[in-house]
Amino acid sequence: MNSMEKIQLLPLGERKYIQQLFKNCTKEVLENMTVMKIEKESNFIVAGEKCRNIFIILNGRARGIDMQIQGKVYTFKEFGPGRVLGEFECLSGIPEYSITIRTITDCTFWVIPSAMYLRWMGKDGDALFLRVQRLLEELTYQTMENRKNLLLNCSDRLILYFLEQYERHHIDKGVTIRKSRDEIANTVGFCVKTINRNIKSLQAQNYIAVKAGKVCISDEQYEEMLEYTQKKLL
Repeated sequence: MNSMEKIQLLPLGERKYIQQLFKNCTKEVLENMTVMKIEKESNFIVAGEKCRNIFIILNGRARGIDMQIQGKVYTFKEFGPGRVLGEFECLSGIPEYSITIRTITDCTFWVIPSAMYLRWMGKDGDALFLRVQRLLEELTYQTMENRKNLLLNCSDRLILYFLEQYERHHIDKGVTIRKSRDEIANTVGFCVKTINRNIKSLQAQNYIAVKAGKVCISDEQYEEMLEYTQKKLL
C-alpha cells in the first residue's frame, strides 16, 4: 500500500477534505511523503525543536501540552484524524515548533518535510486557500473558547469538559471517562483538590455518576448538562 492509499484510514468527512486538498499536490510531496506509526504517550513534536516536518493524523489522537514550572503539564487541546500539525509554524516562517504534541493513542501519520510542504503551498493556490480557511476557523473558535472560559468557574468548565468527552467517546449508552483526576485538572485548569470538590457537587446534583473513581455520564445526564449550558452558559 503506497502512502496515498492510507487515506482510507480517515473518517469519511476528513477523507473528502484531504482528497480535495491533495487534488493538485506536487509530485515532490507525493514521492517523498512517508507513513509513520508512533506509539501512545510519545512526544513527536517538541517545543523549541526545528520545524522540520508536517504531520497529518490518519488514525489515533494526540494532544498539545505545555510543560510548566516544576514539571507541571497542562493539556490544552486534543487533535484527531485529518488534523495537520506543525503547519502553523511552517506557514508563519517560525523556525521552531511552538508547542509540544504527544500521542494519546497509537497513531499513524503522513509526514511531509516542511520545506516541501511550503513549496507545495506556494504553487497550489487552491490547497493554500483550503488550509488558510481551516486555520482561521480553528483560531477563531479557539479565541471564542478562551474568552468564554475566562469567565467560567470550575463547575461550569467541568460540565463543558464532560459534554465534550461524552460527544467524543460515547458509542451506545453513556460513557465512562477514563481520565485520571490529574489529567482532568490539567485540561480544565484547576487544581486536583478543586476538581474533586466540584465533581462531588456535580454528582450530588445528578449531572454525573462516579464508579470506582471514574466519572460516568448516562444519556439522560448528558441531556441535563446540555440543557444547563444552553440556559446558563450560551
